[in-house]
Amino acid sequence: MAELPEIELFKQKMQRNVLRKKLGSLRLQNAKGELLAEAGGLAEDALQGKEISEIHRYGTQIFCELDRREILALQLGGELTMELERGTPPEAGGENRAGLELAINAQLRLRLQGAQLGSRLRLLDETSDVDFLTKLGPDPLLVPAEGLGHLREALSRRRSALRNVLLDDSFVPGIGPIWADEILFQARLRPDRLVPSLSDEERERLLEQIPMVLQRVLRSQAKIPLLPKGFLTRHREDGHCPSCGGALEPLSVGGKSALFCPACQV
Repeated sequence: MAELPEIELFKQKMQRNVLRKKLGSLRLQNAKGELLAEAGGLAEDALQGKEISEIHRYGTQIFCELDRREILALQLGGELTMELERGTPPEAGGENRAGLELAINAQLRLRLQGAQLGSRLRLLDETSDVDFLTKLGPDPLLVPAEGLGHLREALSRRRSALRNVLLDDSFVPGIGPIWADEILFQARLRPDRLVPSLSDEERERLLEQIPMVLQRVLRSQAKIPLLPKGFLTRHREDGHCPSCGGALEPLSVGGKSALFCPACQV
């Protein structure tokens, strides 16, 4: 699962490894190992020879500036694995797994595996429609915590369960189930609490924990053993609350399963 901290770390890895390097062929392969003609509407050689001059991120989108004229947008959220691999690409049809692969220089490959791979790439220029970006909420890893005050107003307009709000990219982009559960645990709020039921103090607690949890995950390199001992995520396997020692319980919210502590989260 690729969520906001993991995607930011991947962007940083790309900045260290692919800046000023030229792109090669683009390959999209289905689960049968068959190469498809196009990926995201782009032919195999559409990016050939173009240099990555800058890399930026907003939410789950990574933007690679190409020769300072075009932008390759990669959508990396959800059920996706992403890797930068070294070595010679395999022969066409040599791997029976779906994947999207972009060669970078001679010995580096950007490889994505997951659903709807063909729709995760967009090549943008000055005439492209970028309305998809206007629908995203503020990125809490880019905006200082004190600058997220407008989320207070956005939250006041919501009527659904807290976990559903956190998973909505129009509120905050890139938060998935793992870190939504963590934010709600640190805020001591049940995942199924409805927004109108929150007191002013509870609202502030929730809004404070969004950037605080994500920044702490980022500092831990999104590695579970490096997270603070008081994080619920460290105890998903043993099933015990790090605060009270009680049993963590699953809870269905909006048709999706959340994990919480019924004693500590109210």
